[in-house]
Amino acid sequence: MTFKEITERFAHSESGSDSFKLFFKEAFELMKADPDNAGLYFVVGVAAQTYVIKYEDQAVDPEFADRAKATLEGFNGRLLQALDMDPLARLRVLGEVAVEYEWKVDAF
Repeated sequence: MTFKEITERFAHSESGSDSFKLFFKEAFELMKADPDNAGLYFVVGVAAQTYVIKYEDQAVDPEFADRAKATLEGFNGRLLQALDMDPLARLRVLGEVAVEYEWKVDAF
């Protein structure tokens, strides 16, 4: 299983919490298989896990769920590109995604 496979599966899934749950579990598993890039997988895994914790047992407006999914897909795309970069550039992208998630995302 690769990060590309995980992100593609998530992109083709529904916007419900089950998709977020599968994604974070696979991202966390990938951390063990690819420890050099574990930080990248951790950031998006935690984002998906937080969404599940907050919304799994609630009715969520479909537009809100779609926005949250699109946000995570955007992060995933950036991190996929970062995997092809040198370690310093990869770390910079990881930091940018982490900052954006913490201070600019209100969906989860």
